Amino acid sequence: MGQLVVWWLVLEGLGLIALPLTSRLFSARADHGYGFAKIIGLLLVSYVAWMLGFAGVPYSASLWVALAGVAALNAALAWQGRQALSSWWRGPGRRTIVIHEALWIFGFLFFAWQRSLWPQIVDQEKYMDFAFFNTLQRTDVMPPQDPWMAGRPFNYYYFGYLMVANLARLAGLPSSVSYNLCVATIGGLSFAELGAIGLTLTRRLPFALLTGAMGIVFGNLDGFLQLIETRGLTGFNYFRSTRIVGGDSTINEFPFFTAIHGDLHPHYLVFPVQLLLFGLLLDPERFRALGERGIKAFRDLWPVVPVAFVLATMVAISIWELPVGAMTAFLLMQRYLPLRPLFSWRRMQLLLVVGVMAAFCYIFYLPFYLHFVAPPGGVGVKFATTSLTEFLIVFGALLAPPAWFLAADVGPKLSVGPEIRQLLVAGLALLIAIAYLAGNAVFVVMVALAAAALVSAYATEDGDRRAPILLVLAASIALLACELVYLKDPYGEKLYRMNTVFKLYLQSWMLLSIAGPWCLKQLFDRKALPVPEPMRRAALITVGGVLLASCAYPLGVTTTRLVHLSGPAALNGNEYLRREHADDFAAITWIREHVRGLPVILEASGNPYSYYARFSSNTGLPTVLGWSNHEGLWRGHDQTVSTRQQEVTQMYNAPTLDEIAPLLDRHHVQYVVVGEVERKDYQARGLEKFAQLQVAFSHGGTTIYQR
Repeated sequence: MGQLVVWWLVLEGLGLIALPLTSRLFSARADHGYGFAKIIGLLLVSYVAWMLGFAGVPYSASLWVALAGVAALNAALAWQGRQALSSWWRGPGRRTIVIHEALWIFGFLFFAWQRSLWPQIVDQEKYMDFAFFNTLQRTDVMPPQDPWMAGRPFNYYYFGYLMVANLARLAGLPSSVSYNLCVATIGGLSFAELGAIGLTLTRRLPFALLTGAMGIVFGNLDGFLQLIETRGLTGFNYFRSTRIVGGDSTINEFPFFTAIHGDLHPHYLVFPVQLLLFGLLLDPERFRALGERGIKAFRDLWPVVPVAFVLATMVAISIWELPVGAMTAFLLMQRYLPLRPLFSWRRMQLLLVVGVMAAFCYIFYLPFYLHFVAPPGGVGVKFATTSLTEFLIVFGALLAPPAWFLAADVGPKLSVGPEIRQLLVAGLALLIAIAYLAGNAVFVVMVALAAAALVSAYATEDGDRRAPILLVLAASIALLACELVYLKDPYGEKLYRMNTVFKLYLQSWMLLSIAGPWCLKQLFDRKALPVPEPMRRAALITVGGVLLASCAYPLGVTTTRLVHLSGPAALNGNEYLRREHADDFAAITWIREHVRGLPVILEASGNPYSYYARFSSNTGLPTVLGWSNHEGLWRGHDQTVSTRQQEVTQMYNAPTLDEIAPLLDRHHVQYVVVGEVERKDYQARGLEKFAQLQVAFSHGGTTIYQR
């Protein structure tokens, strides 16, 4: 409990420090952005510290200098705006704080509890994430060194890892605990920010809670299918629900799975920053004047600056955020303009602004890109044949509210008689049926949804009402893109669109989760959406049913984990290590307590998703080569990776130290591990030579030698 309190206090402190700036970035109608203060504080401190690190300031000092600098800036802003802050506090401020803090605390504690049910930092790609996390806590220079390829800088998107590593530095908790608290923090911040956006759009707390739940708590409908199959909540396969579309040829993760899965990957780390972008874009006051007057002078662009910076940060965390983020920014920035003329000068101005924002994604994070070599790729075009059934299992619950809302909103606006309207509906149904038989029904359904969203959005002159409908349009376009294009990567023909579906589905999930509760609120409101009562009742029953069904996954997975819990719930992710690999655990603990800086360690290199690279992963010390598969992907199959793999084998198997001395020197190896993995993989005669070195630590079958 004490560790949770310490961590919570660090986040509260960051939020308090950033509150004066946050209150200026957001309008009163968006509660002055209180729900976003924590991520803004963490982002600003991390960015300033990172830039100072590239300027030559030791990172251990630059983090505290950045914290002091951001605090001083906000103190000045607080003093300057003290009357406004005082007035806000005497008015709605206290209630606002209570609501947003309740959202954050619930989300944080909920996901901390979820991690405590399965806290092990092992399996899948947690070793990769833990290696980055630990190295970034140790590093004192920028760019940071790759823990799995000693002597080389990261060639991966690491800024998200740096942000959470900064949290761990500030909190001072053991990395095996702070890793899991970081997972919980991303989940908690996402729930709180989704709730804040829901409040801005609906001004109703129940719909704000539903926004948070749909975004980061609910699952897809495969959970309901598992409930029927198992006839209970204790036999759930939590992994199965992410391999629905195309079987094993794609990944259809959704945020709740990502949170409880526990991999601190960029696509998860980006959630709070992504939602900060949506929060800024959905603020009712930010772009109203820009849309109404257009751009007359450079000062008119000030509202765009924070949006551009947040978009740049999203891209620095995960490059996959750029297309959908830029598209969503453009759609929401121009929402106060009429649709016609489509190519009006003011709309073209905003399109140009978004293009400049995309360029600034590079400029804001130039130090990163100067040290980053993008692997070969490109965009391919191929008409996919996604199964409509599989697609609706994934997105059925999220699509139901906007689909019913658009049907109720667009239908009466069609300037045709009832007979023609019925004929159009029948024609669409026939087209979907034919496309279903041809394997392209998803394409037709999403085109229809996008067209309906476009009509509905511009059937009103109310820019605020357009905003959530345009989110549906953005999600529809992103899902359509998955059917037409894919990013080329080295995963082969069968998995050609695995990453495209993976990343764009997650982003579409968030967009639909924000729009869905607003659409549901309209369906409840008889004045806002006058439709026949039978249709309204059918819509509410259908939506209520699928939302209830989407609760089966989190309930089933949680119950299954509770049933199989072998001991008390805890947040120490290394308990498995102490229990199953006691000798390695003792050696890793010694390194954590006694070794400073980033000296190079030699250990066995092997297959991914395994116990290999366990010392570099659990300590952050760089090794000669970790998981070669991953390094090959990050570095575009650089031949150095295979060379290092051979050199690791040579260093362990060679009969004498003299023979490998040049290799040890070339890689600056200071520590050599001989443990259970090395004894299994390498020749005993070769391992015996290390006895000539000084023993730094030994416990049972694991010895660390020092050069």
